[in-house]
Order: sequence, then C-alpha cells, then structure tokens
Amino acid sequence: MAPMMTSNSPTSPFGSQKPAYSFNMQNSRGGNLFSGARPTAGPRVQVRQMEGSWDIMGDDVSDGIRNDNEDGDDSRALISEDDEQEGTTTLHLFLDFPAQETMPHSPGALDGGIFDQEWPEVDAFAIALSSSNLLQSADPNSVQAAVSGYDLIERFQNVSGAQLDEVKAAHMPELSHESAADVVHWELEHQTWELFGTLSSHRLDGRIRAQELPAELANNKYTSNQRLRQHLRETDARFQEWCLILQWLCTYAPDPSDLFDNIEEIGGKGGWMYTKESLKAERRLRGKKGKATLVFGSLGGGRPGNKVTELDPDAPSRQRKQLENEDMESERFLFRAIWVFLRKGDLKGAKDLCAEMGEFWRAASLGGGEEAWDPMVDGQRFDNQSDEESMDMSENSQAEGVTGNRRRELWKRMCYAIAHRSGAEEWEKAVYGTLCGDFESVAPICASWEDHLFAHVNSLVEEYYSQYLLQHGRLSPTAMSFPAFDSTAFHSRTGSLAEDDTVLSRIIDTLASLDHIQAESRVPLRVIQGSLMSLRFHELVDELYRQLLTFRDNPDYDPLGEEGSIGVDVTDCRTLRIVVHILLVLQLLNAGFTEDTPYHTQAEFLIAAYIEFLAEAGKLKLIPLYAGRLSPQKAIDVMGVILNKIREEPLRLELLELMRTHNIDYVGCLKKGMEIALGLTKSHYENERRHVATLSVTADEILEEDNLLIQGLEWLVLGGDELKAESVKCATVVYKRLLLSGRLAAAKRVSQTIRSTDLIPEGGDINDFAAGGMMEDDGFRGVFDSEVDQWALAVIIEMEVFIQALDELEAWNELLGQRTERHHPDRARKAALSEAYTSTNHKLGKVIRSWLDETLSTVPPFPPQSHIIKASSIVAIRNMYIPELTFALHDVYIEAGKHVSKNLLGNTLELATVVADPNRSVLKCFTETARVEEYLRALGLASRSVLGATGASSEKNGSKALGIWKVR
Repeated sequence: MAPMMTSNSPTSPFGSQKPAYSFNMQNSRGGNLFSGARPTAGPRVQVRQMEGSWDIMGDDVSDGIRNDNEDGDDSRALISEDDEQEGTTTLHLFLDFPAQETMPHSPGALDGGIFDQEWPEVDAFAIALSSSNLLQSADPNSVQAAVSGYDLIERFQNVSGAQLDEVKAAHMPELSHESAADVVHWELEHQTWELFGTLSSHRLDGRIRAQELPAELANNKYTSNQRLRQHLRETDARFQEWCLILQWLCTYAPDPSDLFDNIEEIGGKGGWMYTKESLKAERRLRGKKGKATLVFGSLGGGRPGNKVTELDPDAPSRQRKQLENEDMESERFLFRAIWVFLRKGDLKGAKDLCAEMGEFWRAASLGGGEEAWDPMVDGQRFDNQSDEESMDMSENSQAEGVTGNRRRELWKRMCYAIAHRSGAEEWEKAVYGTLCGDFESVAPICASWEDHLFAHVNSLVEEYYSQYLLQHGRLSPTAMSFPAFDSTAFHSRTGSLAEDDTVLSRIIDTLASLDHIQAESRVPLRVIQGSLMSLRFHELVDELYRQLLTFRDNPDYDPLGEEGSIGVDVTDCRTLRIVVHILLVLQLLNAGFTEDTPYHTQAEFLIAAYIEFLAEAGKLKLIPLYAGRLSPQKAIDVMGVILNKIREEPLRLELLELMRTHNIDYVGCLKKGMEIALGLTKSHYENERRHVATLSVTADEILEEDNLLIQGLEWLVLGGDELKAESVKCATVVYKRLLLSGRLAAAKRVSQTIRSTDLIPEGGDINDFAAGGMMEDDGFRGVFDSEVDQWALAVIIEMEVFIQALDELEAWNELLGQRTERHHPDRARKAALSEAYTSTNHKLGKVIRSWLDETLSTVPPFPPQSHIIKASSIVAIRNMYIPELTFALHDVYIEAGKHVSKNLLGNTLELATVVADPNRSVLKCFTETARVEEYLRALGLASRSVLGATGASSEKNGSKALGIWKVR
C-alpha cells in the first residue's frame, strides 16, 4: 500500500475556494471499530456483482478555538486590521490549505464538463442520512442508536439497489459500455453496504463472549458435533465473523441457473452412457469366450487399454483408467456445475443435480458433508439453521430419524485424498477441496477476486472448526491418521488462527498480488470491502488523506498512476461518497474516527472534501447536513469557504437556517467567511497604485475581488444583532481597501450593503456619530458595547456621507452634460441646475470642511490584532480624496457661474479660504500630497474668471474695473 500518513501530517493542499484537483465523476464501543494494530502491508482489494439485502436485528465536540468572542469582547480579531497587520493571520481555509488567488464562483452554474450531471444518488444518500434517528440519538452507545445505525446502513443499501434497478430499466435489453459499468458499480456498492452492515452488527454485538463448552455437550459423546459448531459460533467472535464473510460471499455468488440454462440436457440420464455402450459393444464383438471376432481382430482388436472396463463409481481411480471422451466431458461439466452450487452455498442443489444426471451415488457421497443429527439425542433441529457458511448445509432441518454423517471429519479427509490424487481433473479437485476446506486444490479454478477469497475463508472456517473438535476430543484416532490441509500453517504466522489478527490482512494482500485478478483487486469498491474485512478501513482513510495532501504540492498528481497504487482515487466522487458515509455511521455509533480516536483529522478532511464536491456539483443545500458532522472549528473553516461561493440571497437565508438546524456555529461561519474573503483578496489591493481616475461611483467595473469582499459583508449583515459590531468593523477595512485603490463603484455597493440606518436601533440619531458622539441608549449599547465598536460605526457613517457627496457630484455632472438644442438654456433646465448645485455645494462642502476630522481626533485604543481601519489609513484616504473633492467643487463653482449665475464664480475664492484655514486639515492634505501649487494655478484661472465677471458687471453699471484683478 502507498505510504501512510499520520495525524501529524502537514496541512493540506486545497485552494481556499477550489481544490488543487478536480473531481472525477465517472465513476467494542468507544473503540475504533475498524482499526487496530497496523498489520503488515496495506489493503489491495476490489470488482464484481451482487444483490440482496441483509436483515438487521436495530456531536463531535471540538476544543478548537472558536471565532465567537468570549466575555463580551467582540473586538477580538479574526484577521489583522489592515495593511501590514492583515498579513499576519494564517488562514485555515477549507482543508487548512494555504489560500490561492483563485476567486470563487457561484456553484451550480452551467460551466460544462463533469458538473453537468445531476447525481440523484447524492441527494438520496443525504435524505437517508438526514431522516435517520441516529442524528438525534443522545447516547451513541445505546441500543436505540445501534438499531438506528443498522437501519441507516440498510437505507444506504436500498439506495444503491434502487439505482441499480433504475440503470437496468433505463438501458435494457442492451447495455452500453458505460451503462454496463454503472450496473457493475451499483451491484458492488449494494453488496458493500451489506458487508458493512453485517460486520458492524457483529462487531458491536456485546453478547459474543468466550464460554466453556457446557457439560451436557462436553460429556455426551453421542451429541451431534453440529451442536458444538453452533456453540462455537455463538461464543467465538472470530469464527462467527469468518462464517459471516463466507455466507456473504455465497449470497452474492453467481446463480447456477444463470450459468447453466440447459443443465438438464447435458450428459443425459443414467451416467457414463457412452462408456457403458462401449463396453457392451466390446462384449458383443468378443463373443462368449471373450475373444475378438476375425473382423474385429483384423482391425487391431479390443478397446483402448486406457479405458475403464467396469462401471462402478471407483473404477477410474481403482483401475487408473479413463472414461470415454464424451463421458469425461460430461463429468467435467458436472464437477464444474457442482462447484458453482457449492460456491453459492447450495449443497442441496449440487446433490439434486447429481441425481438429475443419474449419479445418485455421487449425490449420496456429497451428503457426507452434513453432520449427523439424532432427534432422540440432540432434540429438534434448529429452525433457522445458519451454518450455511460451511459445506455442512442441511436440506432437511426437520427430518425424522437420524440424518447426516457421524464421521464427517473422516469423510473430509477422504475428500482431501481425492482432491490430491494423481490424474484427477481440476474441477473434481476443486469440488472435493471445497468440501474439505483445502485451499490448494481450489485455487487453480478461481477466476475472480471473490472466488479466491471464498477459497481462503472456507479453508479458515473448516480448519477452525476441526481444531475446536480436536480440542474437545471429538476427532477419532482413525480420522487423525489421514492427512488434511493445514490451514493454520498456510495462513497463520503465529501458529494459531485464534491468536493471529493479521490472517485476513495477508489474504487480502495476497489477492492483490495475483496477476490474473490484479485489475479486479484495484477496483475501489473491492478495496473498501477488503479494508472492512481486514480491519484496515482506517488505513484506507489515511491513504485518501495522504492523496489530498499530495494534491497540495502537485495539482497534476494522479493517485492511480503512482507506483504501489492500491486503486483508489480521492477525486473519484463515488469512492469518496461511500467512504464518507461509512465514516459518518462509525462516528455516530461512537465506533471510530471520533475526536478522541486516531485518524479523526483524516476523517474530517475526507468529509470536508465531500462537502467541496457537493459545492462544485451545485448541491449547496446538502452541505450543512455534512458540515454538522464536523467538529465545531472544522465546520466553521469549511462553511466559511462555502459561503463565499453563494450570491443569491434566498439561498443564503435558507443555508443560514440549515446551519442553525444542524447546530453549526453560524456566527463563527459568517466571521470565517469574511476572514477568508479578506485574506484571499488582500494581494489585489496592497500593491495597487493609489490614485483616483474619476470620482464617479458608477463608471468603474466592480471586479471579482470586490464582489468577494462585498459578499462577505452581506453574509455578516445576515447575522443580525450578534454580528452588527463585527459587520461595522469589517466594513471599515473593506472601505479602506476600495477607497485607497480608487474603486468607488464598489465602495458605493458597500454603502448599500451595510447601512447605518439599519444598524442603529430605532429612535437612534445618526448625527450622534457623525461628529464622534457616543449614544448611551441601552439597546444601542447592547450591540455596540465598546468605544471601538462605536468609533467604527462613526467611520461607517462618515463613509456614507462621502458616498452621498459623490452621488450628488455625479448627478450634477450628468445634468451638466445634457445639452439642449436651443442656444440659450430654458428656465426648467436652469432651475434643475440651480437645485443640483445647491445640493452638491452643501454635501461636497461638508465633506471638504470636516470629513473624518472628528474620528481622527477620537481614535480609541484598539485591542491587539483588531480588524478595523487604522488612523493612518484614514489619513491616507483623506489625503487622497480631499484634494480631489476640492478640485471637483472648484469646477462646480466655475460651471455654476457659467450656467446658473455668474455670481457663483466668487465661491471659488470662498473655497480658497477654507483650504487656507489653519484651523482645518484641508491645507495639510494638499501639503502632504504636494498639490498646493496645482491648486494655486487652478485658483489663478478662476480668479481671472471672477475678474472678467466683475468687470462685465462694472461696465454694465457704468463703473471701471479695479486694476487689482489684472492677474497675470
């Protein structure tokens, strides 16, 4: 198996929004149920078909750091406040992988490729999980939880069965290559859930305990060995598990009737018909004295010397001669058919076949595999005889009188001798080898992975049972004097099948090394089945986790192409779905992969990977169901990534409700989403040239990184009062980024997303904050309960004032740009310009005179790493926009003088007094940006305009212009 990783493996490779790989969509309690000491080598197992169902008998808690604040201090940061501090926080994104620059997209979009499929089974599995009582079980160790767990596994099996029926119905009578592969998959998955349910119910059954043989059995030598076998199965967990696996293999073996449609026609009736006729013909030719006639003798005389001369069943072996070729072919077919019946666990069917073909003696011989049963001694036979995992299969459970064979162990040694006799045909060897538990004689005819596994497990069961009989003195010296297959020496490295925990592991690994079934061993579902049987499911989980980590370093990594691949690929969505749902059942039953067990980290990574698949496949509403099975902090990390992919508000509200339903810390998730958005987009702003191309709030395109930040804020706002303070503080950072990079259209979107009027309680006054005031209302302080929160709100209100001023400026410019056909503007347009001027002058003048001044003078001390705009950033924003706004208002005065009233030109000089006022910060903005000279030139030009307007007015009034206005 590929090298395994431990829980200390480095953190993972996903980008924050899309993984570095793409999904391939073709295709005792309290302990770790399916884990144990790590045996040698890893599982290499896998494909085939099956059907049927098994009969049932019935929160993660993390101490990880939450994102919600403690002790009422909601100023604790998720990320750094801005610029240099923002880069100090490590983003533990979807799978704790480092952030990539990939911007998220809206899942479910029709972008072509593998995600065009609907994947109905994904919904069906989610429905089965969501409706299970196991999710509501308070005590995972209770009987009720166990019953619910087995019921859930059966539901999963039913889903796979329904999918199998649907594929067959849709593509019959002719299956395409693709649909045939689907049929094989669903047959395999159906049997995998059966196996998982069978092993789960067995391994969690606390009633199986080792017990001494009751005296009534130990002291009564006439009691049937079958009763000892039943006791062994009820008290020995290892033997019972092997029996269950063997029974599972028999259940899903091919049906003989499907393989032999004309079984009754082959070979005829009466047995050895051609050999019998040949012997009759020879006797007629030889005459009464046994000599050949002249005609016969002239041709060489007599039958071939290698043909039998008698017709008793032992003739071929006793005489070491053969039957006629036609009878040999019939025998070969018969033994092959018998083996198919035995492979199916149907000894009665094999006996009936022999009888139908006229070989009644062979049917009686096969009956030797049934242990003797005497109703007078043993009582009534078990109604539900469940020993069908061996070749001791009773077809007459309620038969009157003594039935079966009191010397079955001696009979088994007879079978072993036949299986190893020289010259025997391979199918005959396989039949007798199966009956006695001899692996070596069965292996040559095994064509599939499951055939080989059957031969191994059948050998284990027969050997274990024989050793148990030997231990209790039930094997006669006569039987012991004949050789038998030593499965203990063949399969065990410790000299005891009862003490060797690695037997099944080595068997599974052996199957993977066989060339003719290697491809079948690498089929993912066979790998899963093998890992479940060999108690190495935890190693499979660890291998998939290792693959996730490898994708971090190598996006083009191909798990199936690397040396030592076991055949599983974490990007195969079907494999991932099955493994994840097995994990969830084990966790819910407290049977492994919980937080207090090894491999919990690996399990959570796989669940998170499945959630990523759901997101990419557009199954967003299913995500909270699975995220709710993660530890609290992991759920926050995963959901934080997912939230950034969703832009539709109705879906957001529904997901928010689903997060509450599944007990996910939605507050932490919303915070995490904002943290991820800030982290992902940081590099898009920090190196951008800081300038203003235009003061328009509509002209610029809103880029993807801007949208991601705004989406994060939109999610925070949905958090209600609990996240109002967090929303305001994060909004200050978003404003900072957008304004310093000149993205005014995006900044306007922010002002529409988070409105101060929605944040302040009813009855509050925004003006209390615009000037840095602090509201004392109890309702208000319940939300904004610190100076930092209230200061951040004041900054937000100032930003809204700024955006409103830009809106007015844009409205003025738009109106000004509207040209009329007349030479002189009409009164209506002039009135509109006058009104627009008044509003623009008021709002721009207010911003220029006092924007952010009060907030800069009242900056409170920030907690460490508080994510909020810093005073230095506010200064940078003022320096960037105050000069621009001043020039813009200056131009407004010039244009108003032209189109509204010439007297308005003089306001340019009034504005100059504001700029030069030492009690204001406007001049400082010009000085620090070295734009004083530029402003003086604009002021000089405006002065000439004012002079011209004044001169014209003086001449009109009959006076001369003053020389002081002759500005050069």
